[in-house]
Amino acid sequence: MLKGQRKVNIVGSATCISLLLLAFLLVNPPLGSRANALDGSGEETDVQAENESEPMAQAEIKSSVDIGFTKATGSTSLTPASPNGAFAQYYVQAYISIENSGGYTIYFGSNKSTLTGRSSGATINSIAAPVAYNDMPLNSWGYNVTKGLTPGTTFQAIPINSLGDVIDENASTNIKSDGDVYTLSFAAHVGNDKPADIYENKVVVSVVSSPRQMTLADFTTTMQGMTSSICSQVADGDQAQLRDTRDGKYYWVGKLADGKCWMTQNLDLDLSTSTALTPSDSDVTANWVPEYSTATTASSSTILADSAGQRSWNLGNYRITNPTSTSSCSAGNSSAANCSAQFTSYNTPTSANGDVNAHYILGNHYQWNAAAAGTGGSVSFGQATSSICPKGWTLPTGGTSGAFRSLITAANVGTSVVKLVSSPYYFVKGGYVNQTTNYFVNAGNNGRYWSSTGVNANASSELYFHDSTNIDAAATTSRNLGSSVRCVAR
Repeated sequence: MLKGQRKVNIVGSATCISLLLLAFLLVNPPLGSRANALDGSGEETDVQAENESEPMAQAEIKSSVDIGFTKATGSTSLTPASPNGAFAQYYVQAYISIENSGGYTIYFGSNKSTLTGRSSGATINSIAAPVAYNDMPLNSWGYNVTKGLTPGTTFQAIPINSLGDVIDENASTNIKSDGDVYTLSFAAHVGNDKPADIYENKVVVSVVSSPRQMTLADFTTTMQGMTSSICSQVADGDQAQLRDTRDGKYYWVGKLADGKCWMTQNLDLDLSTSTALTPSDSDVTANWVPEYSTATTASSSTILADSAGQRSWNLGNYRITNPTSTSSCSAGNSSAANCSAQFTSYNTPTSANGDVNAHYILGNHYQWNAAAAGTGGSVSFGQATSSICPKGWTLPTGGTSGAFRSLITAANVGTSVVKLVSSPYYFVKGGYVNQTTNYFVNAGNNGRYWSSTGVNANASSELYFHDSTNIDAAATTSRNLGSSVRCVAR
């Protein structure tokens, strides 16, 4: 909490009492320090600063609060020549700027309600109830705070409860920059029965601000910039659209219920025999050039019933229209264009467009050894050592203790396919490419996702779901099928 402490003085002689509010600037002093500022006389006035929040963790951006005041404007003297007394009013503007906040509250208050004579000990009480300036009771004072540059006209009692009255707040947990100007008005009605003296009180403007939690977008704008350390520092549920530097496509990613960061959109990377995946941009330990370029149709010339095959298919730029439906596009299709009841045209974004529909992109289909960047062909049991995922990402592990099972357990998905295909997971019933004349089959009803785990020389573990209540996070299927890919951050 950062506090700005003010002295309110009533300075008097036999015929005149002056009201003066000292101005100061508080610029985020270090924890536990004291900042000094100059008042109008050139003397230093103490400004207390303290921070009542927890010490800032490494995961948090440094938050700051700047508070500045203008000099007083308005009447600064009063001459109570009769029992009816005299009125005085003045105001200052408080400029408050808040950076990187996880929510803040601005308070105004004091530790006592009266103005007290420095020499005489005589007091001027705070008003008891809100009242207009000209209706203030004799020998009373009060304040008003308005947002903006226009002074208020109704005055109220000085708050002495804890931090004081709330004058503004913002409950958002992700405030990069905010702030405004507040006009603080003070007024007094003083009779001639009060002895000439310096009547004073201290009022405090304070800002309680929580540090803003780091987000994925704070750390990186690219898929290749992701690390496990980054994922550990962001809140559960955080999501962002990150660019794959290999082809400029953007993917939704998010920190899910298992504490890991996942792609929440299907991989849509086209492979080419003329372009190597390298350790600088992909999840490979050495340059890898695929044996086949990505095909644009599923046909007799592009299928490959080989357990070590490296085929892949881009079956069109589409997204699933009704992700929770069990409508199936049956069999014998050459592309998603044959499945208009299940899919609609949609290009993988090449900018962070914020469109939730991108979660439901069909993406490409890959044989297991293509998804494993050629390292699956020699694995009969165990993990492929590379993948076509971006650098910093990899295929999820499979099997009964793998990443797919862990995610579904942590998310309490159970057997609910509807939950699995909905926010924040967005798995897609994208069907698969069969190595028979069925070609592209069961799109709209079945979802199949490769893991990195080989089961035997011809089969690997996958996430498989269909209909409404059938989910197998450790299914075993032939490696020659063309299935979808979701990557998880290493």
